[in-house]
Amino acid sequence: MRHADWQERFAAYVGDRMAMPFDWASNDCCTFAAGAVKAITGADLMADVPAYDSALAAGRLIEDGGGLQALVTSMLGQPMSPLMAAVGDVVLLTNEGRDLLGICNGVNAIAPGPVGLVALEMNAASVAWKI
Repeated sequence: MRHADWQERFAAYVGDRMAMPFDWASNDCCTFAAGAVKAITGADLMADVPAYDSALAAGRLIEDGGGLQALVTSMLGQPMSPLMAAVGDVVLLTNEGRDLLGICNGVNAIAPGPVGLVALEMNAASVAWKI
């Protein structure tokens, strides 16, 4: 369930991450999405996730979870069409041939990039999860 002031919390979270570069385990797509969920709801999705600090370790964690979609589904429940996504919902996107998580921010999804948050078109999303 979202906090009553989730929009302000989400805006503050995004503002804090706006210029933060990508970093495994502190600002990758999974930690970014989980941080947004925590800001919006208070739920810590990463609490039981083993620590990782590299692409290899993250890849192993995702593979052990049955893939990124299966791993997120195990935490957030059944996905929905990305056409139903609203601001704050988690989305699974494909960018440059790689799956990644982002957060719906209206007409775009946002996710960590090399030098800060990047906006990706929602038409790159394959599924979404309601938050």
